[in-house]
This record gives sequence, structure tokens and C-alpha cells, in this order.
Amino acid sequence: MTEHDFHPSRRIARATPDSPGGELAARIRTLAAESVPARDRSLPAALCTVAAEVGFEDANGTDSANATAFADVLEPVVTTVTLLEGYVSLRLTLVDDAEALADWSMPTVDRDDAILASDFLHASAYATVAETPVSDRRRLELYRLLLEGSTTLTRQYLARSDADELVAPNERVDTAERTDPAVCADTDETVDGRFEAPATLAETAAAIGSTAVDASAETRTALRQYSHAMMTALATQSSATSDDDPQASAARVLFDPTCQHAVVTDAELAYATPAVERSLERARTALEALADDAAGTDVSSPLGRLERATRVPFHRE
Repeated sequence: MTEHDFHPSRRIARATPDSPGGELAARIRTLAAESVPARDRSLPAALCTVAAEVGFEDANGTDSANATAFADVLEPVVTTVTLLEGYVSLRLTLVDDAEALADWSMPTVDRDDAILASDFLHASAYATVAETPVSDRRRLELYRLLLEGSTTLTRQYLARSDADELVAPNERVDTAERTDPAVCADTDETVDGRFEAPATLAETAAAIGSTAVDASAETRTALRQYSHAMMTALATQSSATSDDDPQASAARVLFDPTCQHAVVTDAELAYATPAVERSLERARTALEALADDAAGTDVSSPLGRLERATRVPFHRE
């Protein structure tokens, strides 16, 4: 299979009556396709990719003999992550603001269509795991991680929905002002309720990427903790530069070894909010488990890019 075969839009467009969503109306398949982010701007996709690179080096050293096999494994798992990200995007829209559906370019979209489109993306993510060229044992691990992540996401959606129902409509606050602290079991990190789902998505993406290449348990844990902390930090910021958002900036740094965009010094990082600084410190602590001095590694290496991503500029709100 080629990259074209695994592209989310391609998968959705080629649906047949025998596949998940094959009987869905065209408008729902279109909504599903439009909900899947561009890969080069997707932080979960970038985290999955770099986690796989780190994990591959962990399992194979510098041996590049299996580079083709690595690429064959990487493509479907990154597609799985972007499909899951589309699912998360639609579900968060449904939970946070039903009226936001009116912002879609398709005026006929309603809540039921959004639910069907998100369910289709969820099923497609599982179907893509089935196509990943790994051993049965490792494929079962990927299914387990996807199930673990999607189950946690569902609980988070329900918790937020229940919280909204307990508040009278005229007493509800804007999503940007609402807080619902929760603690991540893996990191002991207190997470604002608004950012639980993005952080869970990021952690799941890193777990899937590193597991697909059979990284060690220690490497997987460190990458999960890093990704959870980084998404928590980045999701709290509305913008990192005047013309971009912090998640897209970090994704570029992670994807492109030559990217010099939006990297700042330790002194400049002091302008981040205390909550962001704490999350960034947790991310760097996770990196220390992967290398004695991640900051001193080659900036184009996977670990070097992970460290540089913690230096995307942050603004005080």
C-alpha cells in the first residue's frame, strides 16, 4: 500500500457498502473528511511520527536497513492518529458548543450528521490499525492503546457534558473561561478540563507511534509523558506568533529537521504563564529519561526536535 492509499480523505472517499460508513450519505463523508486535519499542521501526527523515530532508534540503533519497513509501518499509524484527531474535533464541537456546527461550510450539517461523521472516523481509525504491517502481537497492542485512548476520551466528553447539564443555560460561562481540573495518572499533572481531550489524544498518538516500532516500555512511557505535557502547554495558548498557532508551530519543528521557526531561548521562555512553564518542565523531565542531555543532541535528530519543540514562543494571556 502507498501513502495515497492510507490518506484519510482517500480512505473516506473509497468507502464501499461493506466498509464502515459505506452507506453514509455523501454529506456525512464530506464532513468527516473536512474534520481530519492537514498532517503537516497536526501536532498529534507529529508526536506520533517522532515517537516512532525515537522508538525505532531505541529498538534498532542506527541501523537503517529496515528504513523501508519503518516507513510502511509509520504511514498507517499516523493516519490512525489523524482520523482519531478528526473524531476528537467533532466530539469536542458537539460537547462544547452545538451552535458551532453552523460555522461549517455545509449549511445542512446538523448534530446527527456530526455524530455519524465522528463515529465513522472512529471506526476508520480502528480499520487502519488492522492494515498496519506488524505482527499480530503488536497489532493487538495498538488496538489496546487505541481502545484505551478512545475510552478515556469518551469519559472526558461525558464528564464535561454532565457538568454543563448541571449549570443553568444563563449561568454557563464561555469555554475559554471554564475550568475543570483533573489529574493525569501517568504524570501526576493537574490538567484543566478544557485540555484533557487534546492531552489524551497527544499521549495516545505517542503511545501508538512508539509501540508500532516495538520501543521499550521505558521509552514508551517517557514519550507518552512528554506528549501529554507538551499538548497541555500548547493547548492553553491561543497563538504563539502573530500569524500562527503554537500547535502548528511545534508540529513544524517536529516534522522538519531544518526548521528554525519559532524557537526561543531559556530567557525568552520566562514570558510563558506559570502553568505553561510547569508543563514544559514536565516535558523536559520526560526527555531526560530518553537522553542524558537532550538539549545537547543534534538539533535535527528526533530527540533534538523534541527538545526544540519545547521552545516554541509562548505569550502571556
